[in-house]
Amino acid sequence: MLLQNISVLLVNNISKVKELCCWKPPAVGSLKLNVDGAMFFDRHKAGIGAVLRDDKGDVVLAASKIEYEVNELEDIELLAMFGGIQICANMGIRRLILESARLLMVNEVNASEASFSLLGNLVREVKMLKALFEVCLVQHVDRAGNEVAHKLVRNAWNVENLDMWWENLPEFVIQAVWLDKNL
Repeated sequence: MLLQNISVLLVNNISKVKELCCWKPPAVGSLKLNVDGAMFFDRHKAGIGAVLRDDKGDVVLAASKIEYEVNELEDIELLAMFGGIQICANMGIRRLILESARLLMVNEVNASEASFSLLGNLVREVKMLKALFEVCLVQHVDRAGNEVAHKLVRNAWNVENLDMWWENLPEFVIQAVWLDKNL
């Protein structure tokens, strides 16, 4: 009886942890874009990582991009959102969920009032791109739910400009994609 109770507790706790922090697939018929930005201060560069997945968790597109003229973390995260949503709009995607671990930028993009921050023009551009979709939700995700995008951004300092993968994923993200699909 004790072993059964412990087993139930473990299953319930694992379910709660997964609900709070793990990547979740989008609804059927939608795609989910996870983005991340990072600064490489010692190299005077910044990077963007993005992964687009379907409702089964299969990767449609993954990318690592280097940026040179970025000095703030908020700037690079917003650029990641902008670039990702722009690619999705050009692909003709109709239903999109965009996730970022930077709550401040998620709130800026979701705010109904105009942004008066230094990034206001870019925030407006992201909002205009959102209007091109039938549905486009921008939401915050815990860092643990954004692991694949994080690994892609960490790769960006190796990239000359932009690396994109459509079918064969790079070795450094395969395990994280598998864990997202199977946990």
